Amino acid sequence: MDPQSPKDSKNEGGIVISEEALAAIAVTAVRGVEGVTALVPRSANVARLLRQKGSLRYVKFMRAGAELSLEIALRVRAGVNITALACQAQCAVKNAVQDMTGKTVARVNLKIAGADF
Repeated sequence: MDPQSPKDSKNEGGIVISEEALAAIAVTAVRGVEGVTALVPRSANVARLLRQKGSLRYVKFMRAGAELSLEIALRVRAGVNITALACQAQCAVKNAVQDMTGKTVARVNLKIAGADF
């Protein structure tokens, strides 16, 4: 093996991206959408919430082969067009995750948990 080769003999150069990093990307993208007022933790179970750190509290991941699906619950500003906001949020999350990681995002499911006045 060439000593200048970037490949490890045990790992053939694969990159592992943590769910925390993926969640941080998704959360940052969705918070940047005009009309989103807050993210809602994905679990009502207090013990589970305390174990989860950072952005993982807000994003649920599902994997099907190489494809990734995300679920995010959020609150919106009262009076906003929810359909347009949801479309913007889905595109923002999908594009951010795919652009930054190269992973294929098959689906971004949003739950609108309420509106803030």
